[in-house]
Amino acid sequence: MLRNFKRLSGCFLFVSLLFITVGLTSAQDLDSVTFSGQVTDVNNAPIVGATVTATLTGTGATRTAVTNEEGRYLIVKLEPGNYTLKISSQGFGAKEQKNLATVAGQNVQLNFSLAPAGVTAEQTITIDDDDAAPVDTTRTVVGGTLSEREIQEIPNNSRSVLDLVLTLGGTSEEALSTRDLAEDRNQNPSTAPAEQGNFSLSGGQSYSNNITIDGLDNNDDRGAGVRFQPSLEAISEVQVVTNQFSAEYGRASGGRINFRTRSGSNRFRGRAFMFYRDDKFNANSWYNNTRGFERLPLTEYNPGFTFSGPIFKNKTFFSVAYEYTKLEDTTFIDTFVPVGTNSRYTLPTGTGTCPSTAINGCVDASSTPATTALAPYNVFYETPSQNQVLTAKFDHRLTSNNDFTIGLQFGRLNNQRTTGTSTTRLDDALQARKADTDGYNFTDNHVFSANVVNQFRMQYSVYKPRFETDNPFDPVVLIGYRNPITSSNQTLIAGNSTGSVSGDATGFPQNRSETRWQFQDNLTMVKGSHTIKTGFDLQTVRSKALGLGDATGTFNFQNVAAYQQNVISRYRQNFGTASDVTNKYFGVFFNDEWRLKSNL
Repeated sequence: MLRNFKRLSGCFLFVSLLFITVGLTSAQDLDSVTFSGQVTDVNNAPIVGATVTATLTGTGATRTAVTNEEGRYLIVKLEPGNYTLKISSQGFGAKEQKNLATVAGQNVQLNFSLAPAGVTAEQTITIDDDDAAPVDTTRTVVGGTLSEREIQEIPNNSRSVLDLVLTLGGTSEEALSTRDLAEDRNQNPSTAPAEQGNFSLSGGQSYSNNITIDGLDNNDDRGAGVRFQPSLEAISEVQVVTNQFSAEYGRASGGRINFRTRSGSNRFRGRAFMFYRDDKFNANSWYNNTRGFERLPLTEYNPGFTFSGPIFKNKTFFSVAYEYTKLEDTTFIDTFVPVGTNSRYTLPTGTGTCPSTAINGCVDASSTPATTALAPYNVFYETPSQNQVLTAKFDHRLTSNNDFTIGLQFGRLNNQRTTGTSTTRLDDALQARKADTDGYNFTDNHVFSANVVNQFRMQYSVYKPRFETDNPFDPVVLIGYRNPITSSNQTLIAGNSTGSVSGDATGFPQNRSETRWQFQDNLTMVKGSHTIKTGFDLQTVRSKALGLGDATGTFNFQNVAAYQQNVISRYRQNFGTASDVTNKYFGVFFNDEWRLKSNL
């Protein structure tokens, strides 16, 4: 009973806040563009019934509105881009304004004055790059937007779209951030806790933001990170809203970050690139210099391409962006392996002769007998980090009043880099950070009339982050021994590893799969002085996880002799480490922007 009361109380609070939002905020559309203004004659009298046509330059898509009794027009739910606006009315000379560059969430207010047809012919106004963009005086949200040109011109050494967010006002790094710290030899790099998120907006909690791609959720449901990080070349806009957004975007208690991907146009456009990084171009860190260490070896290759254009001119378009990153790295496996064998657990043979620095030869002094032989195992093992990202987008115009978009997202990450330059683990016990992402989204825009527009969006995605070895379900073999050189007690890790990495939020042994379905609908109606928006957002996220810590069986051998005799000193295995959780999110919204007067 108490549980039901709490649920009803939460619903009542949500509905109350929703209606307060209706009264106090305007229906600012963050994902599209609005054109509005007034058309008058030379005597400043309103022209009723004038036709206003907005044409998207790249694709030729058009939308039309007719001025009301006050000569005012309003065109809503337009795709951001460069527009040409044409105004015409019977008995008056037409007027055209070109090169209107717009970004998402912008309300462009433009007034026009038409002269009688007998006085002037059609007039064209061209907006140059140096001309200031129209000021949006109705904007109530606080935030900023990076355009495609700005994204291309801003230096970004990491080539991460998330780092672009920090170039806008009101943003800062997350708490306990380790961004841009140098990698030092023999020092394990630390990372911020996974729950800290990516950045803080207006001083808010960094884990409370909603990150979207083309308006659809791009969040890790169990952590505070992102599901998919597209290529920098695939992004046309980065939008950050810190507060005062409308009820449609109110699912997050913090800010909203939206990445808008590029679309194709009537012109073929392509770009191929190759970025190369090497330790020869880097300065050494202070820590390494003070201890006489050389720079860490670094070789990174980062090729990719983008290609976009028409499939059928003025009807079907495509855009593809691919990027591959390979950071070469090598880990030095510096350990000892038993000379004797155990038929149940096969280990590799030694790689060389006993070093002269061994105190009493290559033997395990902790075994009985103390002359149990060991052999050095010294191998340089390649542990690169490889990442592949593909983003594709297809736009098709079914009719003059209906168009749809299909988007594809694919990501493959395999980061085998270790936390130090050397290790005592065998190669089959080296863990890697892996993440596979597949995403499919669909958007349909339907114009019922000049005053009624509906947008439906959906997505299906699968996200699989892991921290595991190449054979994560093999048993773990731990063999104790005394190091012949240092005479210190050490443990040889073989077969598999399910241990966590201290100080590294990504180094928790797990195998997880997150499946998401999302459905959105947004209906916009213009009726007189009212702009009404209503819709819903439904998400179902199923997250299946397996904690790998000792989940596959861990065999401990006290020393090398015990290993050769198959005498186990301890066996551990955790049961019930799997979880299967389904989270459902549902929200409805209603917004009414009521303009009491044309200037109020």
